[in-house]
Amino acid sequence: MILDKIFIIIGMLLSHFLNGSNLFELGGAIRPDFMIIFIIFFALRKGAMYGLWLGFFGGLLSDTALGGEIGGDNIEYYKIGLHSFSYAAVGYLIGKITKNSYTENYISITIYVLGFTLLSRIITYFLFWMFFHSNQSYSFIYVSLYNAFIGPALFFLFTWAFQLYSDEVRQ
Repeated sequence: MILDKIFIIIGMLLSHFLNGSNLFELGGAIRPDFMIIFIIFFALRKGAMYGLWLGFFGGLLSDTALGGEIGGDNIEYYKIGLHSFSYAAVGYLIGKITKNSYTENYISITIYVLGFTLLSRIITYFLFWMFFHSNQSYSFIYVSLYNAFIGPALFFLFTWAFQLYSDEVRQ
């Protein structure tokens, strides 16, 4: 039980470090969001509470990578909580609305990853816009398409790494 949690934490940290690397960048702001794929995987497989907590803590990790920004009044503003809120909301929503409809196949994984990545990007963008400023280089479609393209392969890898099988009952 505790070993499972340790492996999940290691997977979350690995997703965070892969988000910060330029290894998979295609140019500009086009890079996959490994953290949301990780959250989608566990929310689909384990349910709403896993999605909520992994989304919250994974979002905090993503927010720490943003750093601070000096505003017009020479005060440094930190954007802690924006990704945390959007990832937690999306993770919980995934666990609740896909409880009985999720099937493990390439097409459904692609659709879920595309749709929920797009939803999380939209929520995060509007939170940035409401509390800070609009970001003209923030990518919605390209990141969502990139995630949808690599999502099934990562789901296969996560299933193998975390020893979760499709017939496993949610908690």
